Amino acid sequence: MVIVSNTMKGIKKIGYKYQVLIYFSLLIAAVSLAFAFMYTHRERVVKMEVLKSSMAPYADLIYSSLSADSLSLDKEAVSDAMERLLPVVPSSFRVTVLSEDAWVLFDNSADKDIVTDNHLNRPELAQARKTGTGSEIRFSKTLKREYLYLAKHYPGLYVRIALEYSESVLPVVIVENRYMVFILMVFAGVIAALVIIIRRISRPVKALKEFVGVVKDGGDDFNGIRFTDDELGEVGEKIMTAFRQLEETKRYKQELTHNVAHELKTPVAGIMGYLETLLQQENIEKEQSRFFLERAYAQTIRLSAIINDISILNKIEEAPDKFGIETINIHNCIDEIRSDLSFRLEEKRIEFHNMIDEKLEIQGSYILIYSLFKNLIDNSVDHAGDGVKIFIENTSALSGFAGFRYYDTGKGVAEEHRGRIFERFYRVEKGRSRKSGGSGLGLSIVKNAVTLHKGTIKAGNHPNGGLQFEFTLGLNLKS
Repeated sequence: MVIVSNTMKGIKKIGYKYQVLIYFSLLIAAVSLAFAFMYTHRERVVKMEVLKSSMAPYADLIYSSLSADSLSLDKEAVSDAMERLLPVVPSSFRVTVLSEDAWVLFDNSADKDIVTDNHLNRPELAQARKTGTGSEIRFSKTLKREYLYLAKHYPGLYVRIALEYSESVLPVVIVENRYMVFILMVFAGVIAALVIIIRRISRPVKALKEFVGVVKDGGDDFNGIRFTDDELGEVGEKIMTAFRQLEETKRYKQELTHNVAHELKTPVAGIMGYLETLLQQENIEKEQSRFFLERAYAQTIRLSAIINDISILNKIEEAPDKFGIETINIHNCIDEIRSDLSFRLEEKRIEFHNMIDEKLEIQGSYILIYSLFKNLIDNSVDHAGDGVKIFIENTSALSGFAGFRYYDTGKGVAEEHRGRIFERFYRVEKGRSRKSGGSGLGLSIVKNAVTLHKGTIKAGNHPNGGLQFEFTLGLNLKS
């Protein structure tokens, strides 16, 4: 046991030294490479300035010649003048003459039909327009090569000289041999360090590869995949979590699309049936004609309700930040809903009791709070029965939240259905929402609106027998 213990200590000791060696090797390599880079970069800058200094006089020469000839700046005149000047310009130079508004008048290295676009936004011209001279190293889309451009702005025109940017024109500075030997030694140490580092890095990469393999095979069981407890492992975990969320969103959208298509069939088929009857029966009685029109109109209202509720749900789930935040007096909001639904409430002889504190205010989305309470009331009106009572009252809640209890004295909902009443298009009784004209999305909107306002909601039956909802809303959605 003593021998094993000493061996383990020795391994840990060597491992520690090895780590120090890696850190110092990387540090020395970084410093050495930085020095070599600075040295070569300085040489490049010097050579670049020399090149630009050799190109600038030719731009001046071209402008002087063109201005001396008092040419009208049209393509033909400039081209003729430039053909006479080209013999004195190095053949390796690409020469472009452009008008004040940066249209090409002459280019000795491109087909005239190719160079048709405006060059006003070329970096070297933009710089020359500001300072008189501009330069840039960039890829030429016209000639498919990289060039060093030097542009000069003169009265009425630009002259641009370009030289193909290659290692033969601008050679890489070779570091002296004594530095090369040192750098090679450092790199040997760096490679040794990288071997160790790569072994560690490869662990989360291997796990990520396993994850990709499962996804590729169409699986969704990632429980056996383990990432290391480091930054790369954390990234892998986030990727896996994001994929799960995307798959869940995809599944939800497929399910929603199927449900929406199914729900739309009934009102659309109804409208078509009523209208076809009206079109085919020319001698239909006025009362019957009105009946069919009223039924078709009722179906259009249902269609509108479905579309509106789907729009609200999508906005809640995909762009919750688009809802404006304002101060809402809950008591007044509920009174407004009661006024809007007064006809339906009176028609079904429903008593409405708004027992909310008149001073209770929250910071939230008025649209969603209105929709929340309206959908609860609509649900009671549609399904609780005639002559029932509706109560909305405050309950105790944690600090920063407001508690609510909503219930009616109707027939309630059986226990086996209560856990699913917030699902989209779920019906306690088959065809129940269709007969009542509801969209089947009202309670789903209620739950999403509560969640967006940082609250929770649960459904049950009130002791009086009706359906009851207890929920909370955050007092300040901004916090």
